[in-house]
Amino acid sequence: MKTKKLKLLTSFLLLLPLCAVMLAFGCEKEEDEELTEIELLKFSDFGCENYTWNFKPGYSNNYYIINSQQELSNYINSDCMPQIDFNEYVVIIGSKSFTTGVSLFDEKVEGNNKKIVYTITFLKNDATVASGAKYHAVIKKPSNKKEIKVVENVKDHI
Repeated sequence: MKTKKLKLLTSFLLLLPLCAVMLAFGCEKEEDEELTEIELLKFSDFGCENYTWNFKPGYSNNYYIINSQQELSNYINSDCMPQIDFNEYVVIIGSKSFTTGVSLFDEKVEGNNKKIVYTITFLKNDATVASGAKYHAVIKKPSNKKEIKVVENVKDHI
């Protein structure tokens, strides 16, 4: 009986490091899953061609994930409120303040089975007055509870 227990314990101790390695690589593979490009839409795709919008007081210099028309109206003032089907789409809006001039240089949305990443790249311009930049994206609503992450990059030059 002691021999069986000893063999079982020895087998368990020998397999434990192998299981740990398999778990580590399994998790790493999921985390490193490649991101693919997702279609990025703008308010102009929803009936607001020549529009301006601004954050209502208290909401600037941050980003928000918007899930309803009412929520969008709570955050922004606009001369044309886009009519978005929030059963199908989600809106990401944000702004960032700078100590230099800046322009929105590039933006993209990518995703995999676990997350959606909206990356905004700003281009600094030391020769202009300090300013802020606002941004937005309308994307298809994730089919599951994917994390939506916003990444703000700042470049000094191209």
